[in-house]
Amino acid sequence: MSTSPRTKFWTYENKIVAIFFFTVGFVFFDRLILNFLIPFIQEDIHLDNKSIGLLAAALSVTWAPASIIGGRISDKVKSKRLYLVILMVAFSLTSFFQGFVVTFAHLVILRLLMGLLEGPIIPVTQSVLAMESSPRRRGFNLGFTMNTANGSFGSILAPLVIVALATIFDWRTAFFLTLVPGLIMAAIIWKVMREPKVDDAALAPSASDSHGADGAASAARVRPKGQLKEVLKNRNIILSILIFSGFMVYLMALMVFGPVYLTSMKGFSPGTMSMVMAAFGLGTAVWGFVVPLISDRIGRKPTSVIFGLLSVMAPLSLLFFSSPLLMALAVFIFAAGMGVGGMAMSVIPAESVPAIYAGLAVGLPTGIGELIGGFLNPLLTGIAADQFGLPVALLVSCGGAIVATIFALFLKETAPRIVGRREEDRKLVEV
Repeated sequence: MSTSPRTKFWTYENKIVAIFFFTVGFVFFDRLILNFLIPFIQEDIHLDNKSIGLLAAALSVTWAPASIIGGRISDKVKSKRLYLVILMVAFSLTSFFQGFVVTFAHLVILRLLMGLLEGPIIPVTQSVLAMESSPRRRGFNLGFTMNTANGSFGSILAPLVIVALATIFDWRTAFFLTLVPGLIMAAIIWKVMREPKVDDAALAPSASDSHGADGAASAARVRPKGQLKEVLKNRNIILSILIFSGFMVYLMALMVFGPVYLTSMKGFSPGTMSMVMAAFGLGTAVWGFVVPLISDRIGRKPTSVIFGLLSVMAPLSLLFFSSPLLMALAVFIFAAGMGVGGMAMSVIPAESVPAIYAGLAVGLPTGIGELIGGFLNPLLTGIAADQFGLPVALLVSCGGAIVATIFALFLKETAPRIVGRREEDRKLVEV
């Protein structure tokens, strides 16, 4: 008796999505654990508030150029698999050595090095996944591995796991143990990942501002030089840089100054504050794949505008709500905007250019957004908050989301389902 063939769930596409989910998740877990270990470290190496701020800035200031340069390198190397494995092992070792630090200067040097090694991992994984994804689920795949992994590991697991380890053992042991998952993921990547096949036509249905045959011919003429000017010619790349930078301002202003605002001005206990902020992290994890999934169906542009506007309400909820439960529910719902930030960082840039430029295309929004939102924004917003009060920081967060949403109005649609449908309609009209 014959049976019809069934599609296997554990396809290579699903395998690589799962592997990159844990890879990206561990990168953000490792990046953020210092924030939760500061109370344990502070007395041992004598950190004041200025030193704590400098440690956060140190990683961001190297992460930013490393994302751009690392994305460019990933477009040129023969083996993306080997490149990714080397980065994983190197940053895991760097994290391990943080357990040996005895001075603030030692820790700053290691944080600078971590930024250099972790920065390229996002453009590498996202560009590879863009090539390996089925066109109709590319938004889900990239959103799940970026946004959901970030929220799950960085905002939910990191504070729970790392504080527990530091409490049971000590903060140095917590750093030492980060070596284990890094090496495990490097081994899995080496065993499972294969070199992606470049398919410009599949990856960049709207890479050119031209349409139809002219656009296809333009993509076909592209040569694998990976030149910066070729990427920056594309309107969507410039817009993605601006949108992601806006969302980084939105996120960092909210995450850095939101907890202080809730405890010092709203009078919440640290436990209540952590519940509210964890709700935002949970929302980031859930909406991080739901929003890109929706964009696979209705298009990147309308999704970015709709959910970008919703995101404005998250910092306003902290300002105007007084009930912690209502506040937590609100920030969970309005964290949906973080899905737009993830699309601007990876999905839209990767779909907007030929595959040979995908690493650089993802690296540019990641790096510049990190520089503006992760480095300059906390410094400048902190100065403004000292001058005018903490509510200003939350208004800055709103402003970042508003600016990002305005630029989203000018995006050129890249969702394969929508682009394909428009092409079919155009052909029918011509007939």
